[in-house]
Amino acid sequence: MDLNLRGQAVTRVCFDAALTVLTSGDCELRVEAEAVLQIPAGDHVSFDPESPDDAATHLVRLARDVFTVAEVRTAGDLVVEFESGTKLTVRPDEEYEAWGLVGPKGRRVTCMPGGDIAVWSGE
Repeated sequence: MDLNLRGQAVTRVCFDAALTVLTSGDCELRVEAEAVLQIPAGDHVSFDPESPDDAATHLVRLARDVFTVAEVRTAGDLVVEFESGTKLTVRPDEEYEAWGLVGPKGRRVTCMPGGDIAVWSGE
């Protein structure tokens, strides 16, 4: 499933109990489960969004980067790629919502516990 973020720029990267990425298209992508960041040099950095530690330096660099791919794979995996070559992957969590996207006009896509995807159009 394509999340239709291609061409949107990252306007803000926030850290709290999750990783939140705001886009130029008024979307909010929130990652609440363990994720893997692949940086352009090829290194993989796993991180918990509540304490991103070493990944935080790389995540902040996403500001002004542009989405090239943002899709949900069959098992509920979220795969996001950027013009810089950075790639973010989030796998479903068995007990919690792993990630969610909120867009204009009430559009919402959420990875439910276990990997099922819930979609609300808002219209």
